[in-house]
Amino acid sequence: MSGNGQDIIEVGLSRIRQPYVLGAVVPLDNPHWKGPWDCAEFASWCTYQAYGLIFGAGRAARVAKAEPYSGHWYSEAQTRGRVIAWKDALAVPGALLIRAPTAGRIGHVAISMGDHERTLEARGAAFGVGIFNKAAQRPWGIGCLLPGVDYETDGTLPPPKTRPRRGPKPKPDLPAGYLWLTTPNQKGAAIVALQRALAAVGIDPGPIDGEFGPMTHAAVVGFQIVKLLEVDGIVGPNTAATLGLAFPVHPSPNDEAIFAAAHRQTGSGPIRLPAAAGAFDGVIDINRNGRMFRARTASGLSFIVGSSTSYTDDMNRVGLFQGSTAITDSLRFGSYKAVDFAAAFGQWAHFIEPTLTAESGARFATINTYDRAAFTFGAPQLAAHTPEANFILYLRALLDLPDADKHFPELSLRTNASGRRTVHLANGHGPVDLEEVTVVLRPNGRREPQLARLMAYLNGSPTEVDANELSAAARLMNWLRTDAKAKELQIGVFIDGAKALLKTAKTKVSGFDGSDWRTALWIMDIRHQGRASYDELSAAMASAAPEKALRKLGLARFKERIRTVEAAVERMAASGVMTGFRV
Repeated sequence: MSGNGQDIIEVGLSRIRQPYVLGAVVPLDNPHWKGPWDCAEFASWCTYQAYGLIFGAGRAARVAKAEPYSGHWYSEAQTRGRVIAWKDALAVPGALLIRAPTAGRIGHVAISMGDHERTLEARGAAFGVGIFNKAAQRPWGIGCLLPGVDYETDGTLPPPKTRPRRGPKPKPDLPAGYLWLTTPNQKGAAIVALQRALAAVGIDPGPIDGEFGPMTHAAVVGFQIVKLLEVDGIVGPNTAATLGLAFPVHPSPNDEAIFAAAHRQTGSGPIRLPAAAGAFDGVIDINRNGRMFRARTASGLSFIVGSSTSYTDDMNRVGLFQGSTAITDSLRFGSYKAVDFAAAFGQWAHFIEPTLTAESGARFATINTYDRAAFTFGAPQLAAHTPEANFILYLRALLDLPDADKHFPELSLRTNASGRRTVHLANGHGPVDLEEVTVVLRPNGRREPQLARLMAYLNGSPTEVDANELSAAARLMNWLRTDAKAKELQIGVFIDGAKALLKTAKTKVSGFDGSDWRTALWIMDIRHQGRASYDELSAAMASAAPEKALRKLGLARFKERIRTVEAAVERMAASGVMTGFRV
């Protein structure tokens, strides 16, 4: 390969004014392709057409396998190209400017025109392919020089490194006034103004609290997609203007008041909860000792809620988990034993025991708030983010119990606008339906229907342990102690879910009819955890030894869990408790 930096510019200029579509698929070896383009696809196509080089496409050896992506551009720049400062790249014709995708930020790739000011790129649906000014005011991470290409430089670039260093993705330098998702989250009255503007155009930013968290980020991205803006999740001049806001965003006195109310300081003392009337032994406060949080009831009973931990899935998070000390302490709230529930649920009580044992050690008071579900509770690990499933079904059932108003006086079951009976929160402005479904654009770019309001109620911030999650977790744990029905409801919800999984499996897994409880149990456990597809299950059922084949699915990653389930299945078979059972 040979060529110079101007070659890629000339190729790209031939596609000016062609359309942009987020996620467009582009055949890199088609010289006649006229769009649509996405940013990474445009950069990779120009690179291939100019130099015959497959780059930024997942290190594909063949062009047919190429999958351009801004994340691949970032990683391949470090391993195959020459990384330079993005400000230096602005002075090099044909250099690449890369913003890596990270939690809360969508990636981007552009070609430098070499004049310190302009880029050639597929920028967004409202722009298409074009040449754009003010590149120095946009959030880039690194610059990249492609291997084997001769670039015109002014001689001021640092010498290339013989072994490119791979490390944390650099944070772009953003001028003052830009609003976006950071760790820790940006906070302020200006973000209240942003959230109110988003809500006014019909895009739910989550709680209007002046904190730029994942829900506000998703709302910004959604707004940018709808308005055909550059999709980067960042509120700069264009996004602000389209929302009808000045830039930088100037909060009103009302915005300032809303922010002050939402972030009123309560001091460094314990979190106080209002005591219920009468002799009810509810949670009255929660104290912190280091990373551990301990709740206290009106009678003086003290128990561990959990400890603070950090976690990364599609973003960096902080939440509650239970370490060994908390696990031991949580046993006071009970562990699931099938014999205790056989009268209520029959053989189904035994059928689910291996999965519950593998899931959480079968502890009714299991809690975590550190992953993307925002809040997960109970022996079945009931997650709060899923509509019409898991935790919300449990919460509905709890709110039908006699003492619900003592444990959660702010919650009630009400008929919503659609005529459904759903969980509502009293917030001083009337009841709010916590079951309203929001299609959320997650930090990894995937869209997912979630119970965003419920998640915010249970866990106000994904980047810190807050009063919401501590209060909800402690009260749910205490409810297990004061009413045995709270445990039974967990099991009922999980059994209903298991039945639904198996009903679907009968239609999608060839050879499965539910007549053998052992294969049914394995299929339920696999689908509950999500460690194999229906096609993989069908292949296992078609093998000479179906149960053995089912056990092997996911074994490399989940060996301990599978061994736990396997041992429990053998004990159940030896006891005879499942004789005659079919699903």
